[in-house]
Amino acid sequence: MKLRVRVPATTSNLGPGFDCFGMALSLFLEVHLEPAATLMVTADRDDIPRSRDNLIVRTFLDALPPGTEEPRVLIHIENRIPLARGLGSSAAARVAGLALAEAWAGQRTKVDGAAIALRSAELEGHPDNATPAVHGGFCVCAGTRFERIEMDRRPYLLLIPALEIHTEAARAALPRQRSLEDAVFNLQRAAWAAARVAQHHQLGAMAPFEDRLHQRYRLALDARLERAFAAVVKLPSVEAAFLSGSGPTVFILSTDLDAATHACEEAFQEAGLEMEAHMVTADNAGLQVSA
Repeated sequence: MKLRVRVPATTSNLGPGFDCFGMALSLFLEVHLEPAATLMVTADRDDIPRSRDNLIVRTFLDALPPGTEEPRVLIHIENRIPLARGLGSSAAARVAGLALAEAWAGQRTKVDGAAIALRSAELEGHPDNATPAVHGGFCVCAGTRFERIEMDRRPYLLLIPALEIHTEAARAALPRQRSLEDAVFNLQRAAWAAARVAQHHQLGAMAPFEDRLHQRYRLALDARLERAFAAVVKLPSVEAAFLSGSGPTVFILSTDLDAATHACEEAFQEAGLEMEAHMVTADNAGLQVSA
C-alpha cells in the first residue's frame, strides 16, 4: 500500500495565548510511504535524519500495534517546515508518524484525527501545536478540549532567523512564578484576541498580541533577536508582531507586506542577525492522508 501524509506547520501562543492558542499555516511536511525490500528513509533536505532516529520514523514504529513485524517500506520525507524555529516541526513529525502507523496498520487512509491530536499533544507535552496541525484553522486549546475557528486567506509574514531555539531551552528560560498583574494582563488580551478572531476569522491589528508570561524571557535568549524584535514592533508598516511558539521566528501582521518585509530585513541586519522572510496564510485543512 502506498500512503501520502501532509501536515501543516503551526504557530502557537500568538502573544498572550500561552500554551492555548495555535494556528495551522501554509507550510507543509509531506511523507510518502511505499513498499520496499527493507525499511529505508530518504529526504529532500540534508538536515533531516535518514534513520530510525528520525522523529517521524520513530513515532511511526512505536505507534504500530504490539507484535507488528517491522514494515518493509520506503519512507520519503519532503519538509518545508524549518526545524527548531517555533513553527511546530516536532508536532508535525509526531502527527505524521501517528497517521502513518494507523493507516499502515489498518491498510486504509481513513484515520482517527481526534485520537492522533490527543496522542501528539501527550507526546509534545502541550496541545497548541498538535491540535491545529491535525484539525487546521485557529484553535483555542484547554487540555483535551478545543474550539476551532475557520480562518480566511489573509496573508501573513514570517521572519525566520538563522538561529535555532529548542523548546526545552525556551521553557527552561521561563520563571516559575508570575505576578497577579501579569496574569490578568495576559488573560484580558487572550480573551479579547480570541473574541476578535472568532468574529473576523483572521488575525488583525485590533486584537492585542502583547504578552507578559513568556515572550520577553525567550527573546532574551539571544541579544540579536531581542534587538531585532524591539525594532520591528516600532516599524510603521508593522501592525503587530509576536514570537511564533517558543521562537525565534517572528510573526508579522501588516497591510503592506512588501514594505514590511523590506523594513524588517533592514531591522534584522542592523541587529546582526540573518533571516528569511516567508509569506503564509492560515491552513484550514490540517492533517491529510491519501493513497
